[in-house]
Amino acid sequence: MNEQSYLIFNLNHSRYGIPATAVQELFFLPEVTAMPTAVNYAKTPSTILGVINLRGKFLPVMDLYNCLEQARPPFQLTDSMIVLEWQTQRIGIIVSQVDSVQAIASDRIFANLCGQSKESLPDGLVTGITNVEEGIVTLLNPELLVQYAFMETAFNPNSDFNNGSVNDQPKHPSDSALNQGLYDHFNSQERQIFQERTEALRCSIDNENSAWLLPLAVVGLGGEYFGFGLETVHEFTEIHKITPIPCCPPHILGNINLRGEIVTLININDVVDLPMNGVRGSSPSHQQAVVVRLEQRVAGIAVDDIFDVTYIHPSQMTTAPIALHSAKDDYLQGVAPYRDRMMSIINLSKLLTSEVLVVNEEV
Repeated sequence: MNEQSYLIFNLNHSRYGIPATAVQELFFLPEVTAMPTAVNYAKTPSTILGVINLRGKFLPVMDLYNCLEQARPPFQLTDSMIVLEWQTQRIGIIVSQVDSVQAIASDRIFANLCGQSKESLPDGLVTGITNVEEGIVTLLNPELLVQYAFMETAFNPNSDFNNGSVNDQPKHPSDSALNQGLYDHFNSQERQIFQERTEALRCSIDNENSAWLLPLAVVGLGGEYFGFGLETVHEFTEIHKITPIPCCPPHILGNINLRGEIVTLININDVVDLPMNGVRGSSPSHQQAVVVRLEQRVAGIAVDDIFDVTYIHPSQMTTAPIALHSAKDDYLQGVAPYRDRMMSIINLSKLLTSEVLVVNEEV
C-alpha cells in the first residue's frame, strides 16, 4: 500500500492538504509588502498579495483564497505562512492554522466528486479528497499552485534584496496601496509583533550559522515569556474540556481529547515558580496547550498564550540571574531577550523525564 505524507492545514473553516515533500518551512505570518518597483516584472497577478524578505531573497506570497475563488477573511495574528518549493521556484501561502502531518494511503484518496467547482481553476489543482479523523480534506497539487502564481508575471523569485539591482526595502504593509487595509484592524502591539517576525526572517543566515540556531515556541505563563524547544513540540491546540483524573497531584489537570487521542494535561506553573492557578474540570484557567512528544511520552502543557515561533542563536542565551535561582532551575536552560523582556527557556526533555511530574500516589 503506497502512502504519502501530507501537511494538513486550515483555510478559514475548510481543511486542505499538500504533499509534505513540497513544504520547505513554516512560520507565523509576518508583514506582507508590495513588490519593490526595482523588480523587473510584467505585472502583479491577482493571485499575488506581495512579497516578504526571506533571508535576503524575495518570496512572493500567494493569496490562496483568491486562487480557490473564496472570500478572504481578515488576517489574524495566529495565521501561518507555508513556504512551498517546486523545482527552482518558491511561494508562500497564508493559512489560518497548520494542523498536522499525516501519512495518507493512496487507496484513501478519492476523486473530487463534484469535479472542479470553478471552471477558472486550473485543471488538476485539486488532486482528490480524503477523510481523516478531523474530517474531509481537499488535497492540492503544489506544482500547479506555484505555476498558477507565476503564470501572469515575469517576476523572478530568486531576486536578491542585496544584489544592487534591488535596493528598495519593504515598507510597512499599511503604507502600500496593494496591501492597504490588510493590517488596519491590528493594534500597535500586534503590529509590533508582525514587525519583529519580519525582522527575524529578513536576517541572512549562512549554512554554518543556521545549524546552530535554536528554534523555540514562545508561550505565555503568568504574564511571563517562556521558550519551548521546537524539536519536542508536536502541535498547539485550544483547551475546550478537561476530564479530571481521580487521585492525582495538583499539577495533573486531567485528560483532553485530541482528535481521538487522550492526552494528559499538566500544569508546570509550580515547576517554573509561578502560582498554581490551574483548575480541574471543564473551565480551565489556561485556554491553550502545547502538545509535546518525547519518545513514547505525550503530554499537553497548559499555557495562557501562544505568541510565536522564533529562532535564536546560542550566543543570545545567557544563564539566569542569580536572584532568580531556585531548587527547580535544573529545567531552565537560560534566558534570552524577546520583545521588551527576557524569555526563560525551558528544557522540556529534562522536565518531562523528571520526578517532579511523575505520579507516584496510590489510590
